[in-house]
Amino acid sequence: MATDAHSLLRVRALFCLIGFAEAAFVPFLPLLLRDRGLDAQAIGTVLALIAAVGFAAGPAWGYLADRVLGRERTLAVCLAGTAAGAVLLGFSHSTVSLAIAGCVTWLFRAPGMPLADALALDRLGVSRRDAYGTVRFWMSATFAVGALIWGVVLQTFGIDVMAFGYASLVAVNAVLVAVVFRGRWPRPLRAAPRGERVGSLGSAPPVVLFLVALFLIFTPYVAAYSFAAVQIAALGGGALFVGLAAGLQGAAEVPSMIATSRFAHRMRPAHVFAAGAAFYLVVYVIWALVHDPLVLALTRTIAGLGFGLTYVGSVVIADELVPARLRATGQAASRAVASGLAPVVGSIGGGVIFGTFGPVSFFVTAAVLTAAAVVVAWAAESAQLATVEQTELEQV
Repeated sequence: MATDAHSLLRVRALFCLIGFAEAAFVPFLPLLLRDRGLDAQAIGTVLALIAAVGFAAGPAWGYLADRVLGRERTLAVCLAGTAAGAVLLGFSHSTVSLAIAGCVTWLFRAPGMPLADALALDRLGVSRRDAYGTVRFWMSATFAVGALIWGVVLQTFGIDVMAFGYASLVAVNAVLVAVVFRGRWPRPLRAAPRGERVGSLGSAPPVVLFLVALFLIFTPYVAAYSFAAVQIAALGGGALFVGLAAGLQGAAEVPSMIATSRFAHRMRPAHVFAAGAAFYLVVYVIWALVHDPLVLALTRTIAGLGFGLTYVGSVVIADELVPARLRATGQAASRAVASGLAPVVGSIGGGVIFGTFGPVSFFVTAAVLTAAAVVVAWAAESAQLATVEQTELEQV
């Protein structure tokens, strides 16, 4: 029991470090691109391109972690590569150089969270994976604090500091994973126990439906996250307001992630996912109607409540659909859709809709796609439960 507690402590420490580093980067990347002279459509195109790289790279790294390198060593390599890419991004100023540097960064950054999620699920085990939210909320908490700190720093010293600050933090994380935590993580599983072989990456239609649901909900969400920052800046808010918005959202994710563990025995992961989508719908309606940068920043707390629920729900659903020996691959595949394919379509489509038809049309479209995602996610889990029940009956 003590060893298990120490293992979870190391995972939580890792999530804290990742959260603080990401707070220096994720909320402010659109501002960096805007500061370097890119308009809304150019920002959308660059974000789509780098997301496409992440979409292609994530599953490959996940499979490499499961089958060849191990999850710990793969994470260390990816963190080091992300730091190098961020330095390159800091020195880039033209649209082409920004796109190239962004692609290099995303080539290594894409599998970071899926690998961390796989390590957390390894320590929790199948019987306790519903408690994943009690691990993941530590990242949201440090992200919230970090976003506020970096908002003040960038408002004071300028947006150019962002890429180099992020690179420094990620480099520190790479050293800690490679040296301090070395050999303390579980090794990749070569075979799953018989009782855990419920799903596989090819167990369609549940897996296919689940990936479609992720695409539908995160396409508008990722685009809205980026263009909400652009909208705040366009309405007169600067890096301080953007940092405030990201910090409030990160803080709001904490109680919602804790709640997922507390009520796990009453709610299926699909129910948690649907509850998060309901918060998104409220946010999109507000953002479609409001034109005050402070209100836009404050209402990101509602988006944070939704993200905490949808993220935890999606991680647990993905873990239900794949065998333990392919845990990193399954998490990487789901994140590839949520953080790779969805941003590609969302950034391009969002840039066109936002730039051509305005924010109202953009957020209305986001609401429609989010509602559709709930229906598909519900169908995915229902199909998986039916498959499990049929397998159990055949074994009897």
